[in-house]
Amino acid sequence: MKEMPKWLKAKGYLHITESISVQTNWRLYVHRIKSSAFIAQYAFYPLLHRELKERRYKKPTPNKHKGKKRAHSHYCVLSKKVERSIKSRPLHYATHFDSLIYAYYAEILKDKYESFLKEHPVLSQSITAYRTIAISKTDSKGKSNIHFAKESFEEITNRVQVDGETAVLAMDLKSFFSSLDHNHLYKAWANILTENELPLDHYNVFKACTRFRYILLDDLRIKRNRGFDEEKLALIRKKKGYKSFFTDNKEFRNAIKTGKVPIYKNSFRRKEEDGTKTKVGIPQGLALSSILANIYLLEFDKKIIQELVKKKGFFYRRYSDDILICCPEKELKNTQKYINDLVNEYRIEISKDKTECFLFKMDAYNKNNDQRLTSFKINESGYTPHSPLVYLGFEFRGYNVLIKSANLAKYYRRMISIIKRRSKRAIKLSKANPTIPRAVFINQIKKMYNSPLKHSKKKENKQIFRNRSYLVVNDRGEFEFESQQILGRQSNYISYIKRCDEIFNTKSFSLQLKKKNIIIGQAIKKHLIQAR
Repeated sequence: MKEMPKWLKAKGYLHITESISVQTNWRLYVHRIKSSAFIAQYAFYPLLHRELKERRYKKPTPNKHKGKKRAHSHYCVLSKKVERSIKSRPLHYATHFDSLIYAYYAEILKDKYESFLKEHPVLSQSITAYRTIAISKTDSKGKSNIHFAKESFEEITNRVQVDGETAVLAMDLKSFFSSLDHNHLYKAWANILTENELPLDHYNVFKACTRFRYILLDDLRIKRNRGFDEEKLALIRKKKGYKSFFTDNKEFRNAIKTGKVPIYKNSFRRKEEDGTKTKVGIPQGLALSSILANIYLLEFDKKIIQELVKKKGFFYRRYSDDILICCPEKELKNTQKYINDLVNEYRIEISKDKTECFLFKMDAYNKNNDQRLTSFKINESGYTPHSPLVYLGFEFRGYNVLIKSANLAKYYRRMISIIKRRSKRAIKLSKANPTIPRAVFINQIKKMYNSPLKHSKKKENKQIFRNRSYLVVNDRGEFEFESQQILGRQSNYISYIKRCDEIFNTKSFSLQLKKKNIIIGQAIKKHLIQAR
């Protein structure tokens, strides 16, 4: 083998075992991982577990919150208390070597899955998540959620132009990864391999995904809600030459025996009709998780394509657990019932709170009776005009497309949080040494959440930043040390907004952030200038 496989990628996060360098020993790793006999007998390490928690806005109960439109808390009828609205997403991630195993088997399943989809082009167009789909024949870059949202909104527009109106059913699968039925997953895994039973190596990986064990990341901290033992981590890096929470495997085993580090088993359960609880779900965060989710719903997708798309001419898109269907309004109830019955057949559940129906049609918007495409949310009491269809982070009202308001709120909260944190540090330093001015440097905030880094005029990748090493949390919730040189453009929220403008050919998204400088100024005034 002359070239290193694409699936063999180094991970930077900290784990219970040592970090590995795939560049120097990649042939050895490939030889071991591709040995089915080795994998069939391999003992996987426990995963690391943490939860990503984010505040959510909810519409408060009118009687309890008069005059308020949205809040971070809501009144719970069952507990009769005001509770915080927090979205929690459990994440589990594997040791460095284990993650390479998962990545290899993910590559095997992806190849099989994509080969099947090539034979079914309509099905291939409908499944958009966790796949690399070329933008065009001349542009091999993969499409993003921006492209998929734009295509869906264009389909709605086209159907209104042809038929006069169209209904849209938007549904969300509840706790998708943590509710997958293991028996169905086994059959789907074997079917994609065209086998009656899983080979021994695949079966061992299947068991690692379904009967997984894990360690809480918080149990590795000095104290709960505190940091890690940075002195120990630095000593391990210096003496051993790798990053790890433990010096070696012996220390890790001893920590388990003494009870210092508890090990937990898969806690995902489904309550059956007879009252018993069945173990379900797979961890979200493994390299295998995304392709397993698609394989699990392959027969589900095929039935929808056959019964709704090919026979009735409906439009169907599924992005992971988000389902979107366009159909005539008179078919809406039957379609919703068909999807619900199908979901029950595959032992998953629809989130009722996130199931919405819309009607898109031309409607007058001024005194001159000029018409424009408008969205109407279908309620039990009737139709609510201008209520947006929320899909893949966008709000579509027919006559315009905007970034989801909750995502903008998240952006501002994170930006204000940075200012608040830096303001506290500046005040503390200023009190310790009066010669140090109280200051929050705007450019540091811009690097993270504002203007994209500029290209050099002479050379596109000439600009290089100095090396820094610090502990951070990446998008998947994994802790890792960052120590690298950043070349060229750095992607952040503003660059994402600019891509939205470019792909949708509009400036509407950039206009949504026109108040960001005012909000930055207000946050600095509150947390730095007025703070005592």
